[in-house]
Amino acid sequence: MIDQDEWILQIRHGLCEDNELVEEESELRICVFNVPKELLVVKTEAYIPQSVSIGPYHRWKPELYEMERYKVGAARRYQKRIAAQKFEVVVEELRKYEWQIRSCYHKYLDFSEEALALLMALDAAFVLECLQFYAKQADKTSQEVSSEVKQLGNVLDPSGRSAAHNAIMKDLMMLENQIPLFVLRKLLEMQLLSEAGAEERLCNMVTLACKELSPFMFKMPETSKLQIKDRGHILEVLYYSLVPVPPKVDSFRSAVEMEEQPLPDMTNVQKAFNFLWRALSALNVRPIQRIFQVVIKLPLRLVSALGNLPVLRALKGPILIIFNSFSAEKTDQDGTGEDDSSVEIPPTRDELDIASISSLYSAGVKFLPTDGDLTTIRFDQKTATLYLPKVKLDATSEVVLRNLVAFEASASPGAFIFTRYTDLMNGMIDSAEDVRLLRSSGIIYNYLESNGKAASMWNNMGKCVKLTKVKQLDEVIAEVNKFHGRKWRVALEKSLKTYVFDSWKILSLFAAFILLALTCLQAFCSAYDCKRWFSDTDFVEESERLGK
Repeated sequence: MIDQDEWILQIRHGLCEDNELVEEESELRICVFNVPKELLVVKTEAYIPQSVSIGPYHRWKPELYEMERYKVGAARRYQKRIAAQKFEVVVEELRKYEWQIRSCYHKYLDFSEEALALLMALDAAFVLECLQFYAKQADKTSQEVSSEVKQLGNVLDPSGRSAAHNAIMKDLMMLENQIPLFVLRKLLEMQLLSEAGAEERLCNMVTLACKELSPFMFKMPETSKLQIKDRGHILEVLYYSLVPVPPKVDSFRSAVEMEEQPLPDMTNVQKAFNFLWRALSALNVRPIQRIFQVVIKLPLRLVSALGNLPVLRALKGPILIIFNSFSAEKTDQDGTGEDDSSVEIPPTRDELDIASISSLYSAGVKFLPTDGDLTTIRFDQKTATLYLPKVKLDATSEVVLRNLVAFEASASPGAFIFTRYTDLMNGMIDSAEDVRLLRSSGIIYNYLESNGKAASMWNNMGKCVKLTKVKQLDEVIAEVNKFHGRKWRVALEKSLKTYVFDSWKILSLFAAFILLALTCLQAFCSAYDCKRWFSDTDFVEESERLGK
């Protein structure tokens, strides 16, 4: 229950004209979001901390109380390094920034001013020691850093292999477990008594931590002071190191387009098919309409897949005219015309249709790693080479990847390029053999139990985020599909699988329908004189012969 008196005091304090922090309200922004429910229900443990709570969202969970003593120990060690010698001075300093802290969180914080400041001070002291654990790699001669790291020896492992170490690192990278970077900066300023020195130390520690915790194995860009100041928390710094420039939502034009060619006049054929479709639509029998759709679309798919063959090239124009006419007629009947053509429909995950790594490898596609971020993904059509960034899969990789997707879904103003990347990997990796091929190509460094575990990790990635179209990655997918579709053997196998082996239920239904129609016709002709209904005597004689 919310304390109404406390709520009234908070609102009055926020409306106070003498509050200097209110003047900076326009510069504040939300950076710590709630994980979307669509992702949370897929794998809850990847978004909810299991060992340590950082920030206010999961503060009062009993299973996380054990780590509070480590936070108090970190606060005592921090207290010895500041001139004031009292940790209460830090709490009082953070109380001045209460509204700045509250504005960083998407959820309402039911904490008093003092409780929120104490919470932030304890968590910031603990997070700083965890970050200094990685800073020791850049400054091994620093006795100060080494002594601080030894204090966390019970929970952090220099080799990074202990279960406790991995659990804490995973929790520190969760979206709902973040604290604002400016709070860490304030504590460093009080320790070093220098704003510039605090900024430099924080920049160094965050960069090294992101380098170690990032699943991607490329040289991290030098994180400038301006970039750190522009970022809200550690997870946001990691995200924009992988996606340096937020991509704008751009209208997407598929790279696989039908060539505009003059087609012969097929007016009579079009009218016949349109008349047949109108007749079937009037019957309102869905099985019959479905069968007709399959019969119409089958030639189009075969022509699209095998259109380069000399025999089918001549039939490409007539079949396209028939299908286009059929599609236009169906659209008009559904009540959707040209007025809706300008409306861009967001893609669904079913639209990401790309062959597996094994199938692409069999078709002649080569895979090479890049030393850059996600913007370096490309497909070289001349050499049939797909370039992908190097990725490291270990105990923390899945949690980091999932929370990067959650952050992008909550905060990204542009297209979901990171989510689209996970879709790309999910679409291409179907089995342990796919992981093995990427490992041999130097793209995946697998530190999990097996290749099957790695394949399962990609296949179980969140599947419930609404997508936007990402021009760069969608063009790569289209180019790969175009190259893969040119292989006539692959195209033939795909067509047979889709329209023969996978369509046996529809074909069986169609055969049963024909058999039922013939049976009904036989019974009708045996009871009535078919000559009164049909003018074709040969047809009647044949029916009577079948009846006998």
